[in-house]
Amino acid sequence: MSRAQTTMDFAAGVSIFLVTVAFAFAFVPGIITPFADPDVGDPVSANRVADDLATDRLASPNHPYDLDAERTAAFFEDGDAVGELAMRDYKSVNVTLTNTTGDVATIDDVRAAAGQSLPGDADATVAWRSVTVGGDRYELVVRVW
Repeated sequence: MSRAQTTMDFAAGVSIFLVTVAFAFAFVPGIITPFADPDVGDPVSANRVADDLATDRLASPNHPYDLDAERTAAFFEDGDAVGELAMRDYKSVNVTLTNTTGDVATIDDVRAAAGQSLPGDADATVAWRSVTVGGDRYELVVRVW
């Protein structure tokens, strides 16, 4: 005996299909987002770089956030300072040390800014850390786009 498709069979099949399509439209964009647009900011990288600089690379492990003046000047004097930060090639980084008035600081006669300037239309993530150099307070600002 052969039986045709009933209304209940059709409703169940269409329902399963619609749920599958809705799932695909809802979750697939979120899964591919990290690979889709390299021009957006990256908070994980910005915070990682800021922490690395403020607690390890420019400071001693015993005194985090108290930057060594010689290390700091050497870092900003290096022509490829941001190239040493282990960032992906498609990410741009700007590291700046600013004084309390917001101006770029000078450490041992070295202007404390490294990396490209932030484009006006860039979607950047900013991470900053309050640090001291020689007893003076500064802001270490890391921008990633």
